[in-house]
Amino acid sequence: MIESSVVVRAATADEDPACVDVWTAAVAARDGVPEDSAVRVRAEAKFAVPRVACLVASAASASARSSESASSGPDGSSSPLDGFVLVTARGTGRPTDPSDAAYLSLLAVRPDLQARGVGRALLVAAVEAAAAAGHPAVVLHALADNLPALRLYEAAGFRPTGVTFPHALTGRLTATYVVGMP
Repeated sequence: MIESSVVVRAATADEDPACVDVWTAAVAARDGVPEDSAVRVRAEAKFAVPRVACLVASAASASARSSESASSGPDGSSSPLDGFVLVTARGTGRPTDPSDAAYLSLLAVRPDLQARGVGRALLVAAVEAAAAAGHPAVVLHALADNLPALRLYEAAGFRPTGVTFPHALTGRLTATYVVGMP
């Protein structure tokens, strides 16, 4: 049985490295490649900018928390994080982003837990946190060929703005999505 109960909470500063681990593993799994140090460095830099919220998730199911499937940090220790979302201050995305929008900088779920509601719970909580912080909109950038992510964003009310650009690391076409604007 797939467990859909997810606990989302504010991250602590000492959880930033575990979030980067989840991001790096998720990108490698998405692209079918080994983990890349350039992906890690770019993610670490995103944690250095002013943030609106950083939220982490854990599945409530004990089966989802099994030690065999727990992500491992660089030191080999097990991480309790199943996913995270990083929302940064307006103006931290691209110059073409809406000027009043918070930027959903990173959203990742452990590869073995994807499609179980963790990403959806994080996305909803991120938009709520941005609204609570006074941001009328949230903008994000997603690879135009990452159909599972695009379906998730669209189901949550995000709409493409028509502004596309090449991804900084891969050159792949990247789309801009926004929610909350009239």
